[in-house]
Amino acid sequence: MPRATATRSDAGTGGTRSSVKGGRRTEQIARAAARLFQDLGYQNVSIDQIGAAVGLTGPAVYRHFKGKHDILVQALMSQVRLVDELAARADEGVTAQEQLDLFLAGLGDLTANGDEATLWRREQRHLEPAERDEFLADFATNRDRIAAKVMAAQPKVDERTAELLGFAVLAMYSNTPDIRGTLPSDRLIDIQSAVAAAIIGSKLPDHGPEAVTAPHTVHRRPAGRRERILEASAGLFDARGFYDVRIDDIAKASEMSVATLYQHVSGKTEVLRAILERGAEGLLYVTADALATADNPHQALDALIRTYIRQALGVHGRIMHILATDLLYLPDDEQAALRETQREYVAEWVDAICALDGDLSAADARALAQSAIGVITDVSQESRLRERPGIAEDLAILARAMVLPTGLVPQ
Repeated sequence: MPRATATRSDAGTGGTRSSVKGGRRTEQIARAAARLFQDLGYQNVSIDQIGAAVGLTGPAVYRHFKGKHDILVQALMSQVRLVDELAARADEGVTAQEQLDLFLAGLGDLTANGDEATLWRREQRHLEPAERDEFLADFATNRDRIAAKVMAAQPKVDERTAELLGFAVLAMYSNTPDIRGTLPSDRLIDIQSAVAAAIIGSKLPDHGPEAVTAPHTVHRRPAGRRERILEASAGLFDARGFYDVRIDDIAKASEMSVATLYQHVSGKTEVLRAILERGAEGLLYVTADALATADNPHQALDALIRTYIRQALGVHGRIMHILATDLLYLPDDEQAALRETQREYVAEWVDAICALDGDLSAADARALAQSAIGVITDVSQESRLRERPGIAEDLAILARAMVLPTGLVPQ
């Protein structure tokens, strides 16, 4: 979660035209836009839609903002201020453990009762570089805030371990929209609270110099032209997002002309669909292979965890990131087909979790599975963490703790 800074606070409101009365309307527009951005994706939302959500025409919105980018910045700044307020209230706790509990309880309430509170995770790519750097710095500040309180409450936890634990907790709360499913807010809060406690209570090994690091992925140049297009596009979409990549960018990265590219694909949307289908179907394939040798639920869960970690840290890990950020930009029917493939995959996790804890409902197990999947995905995208010696084993320990948290009371 981001934390406010004076520098960006001053700069981020530069495009806002406000008065006392207009300031309230500005916040109303920003909140409505945040919900739309969360549900539909930033690039799928128009100024007219934002205006309609608050009873204004599109042109009337321009009385308060210069454009959609400024609305996004304002929406994210609102979230920053909320997290800042949470941190200030949490610091009123007497002990480090109490401060940590208060902060996490506040995050749980904020994300469970407003999914747009996690908007920054997906839409930060639409910020200007300096703005994005500020928000990433805010995330790091809050990660470090959690880490410091963990070390204060648990003196045996070292700084390196606490950094990973803090990142994992924030990543879990940032994945709330995927975790929620059909759960009511109260149950969601219970589950995420138990998962956060499980993360913080995980005992990670002290990796020595012999610990294995994640393999360094080399994105080779495929021999076939269509494969070259998909490989180049995956790299561009991962780095810049689907909407910010043009066909001529793909052609250049694929080392071919635009005319030649169109001989193999009909357009950018077809490329995105092919990449995501390959990732989703490929994950089902390798998972089925791993589960074929699992004799019991413990082995099945271990196979699911290790297979997903291997995929996330491997050459296809970026596809999981693209799936989380750009699926919304496919046509509705294609989104539905890919989401069904995702459900088929998560169902394997649900089956294994329920077999090991018969008191959990399928909805509970699904939320726990999504928590672990989200944290693994986010850690794998953070270069400082993925390059750590022993990161695969650390993620496996965290994932097991997250999907079978001891503090979760059955309903």
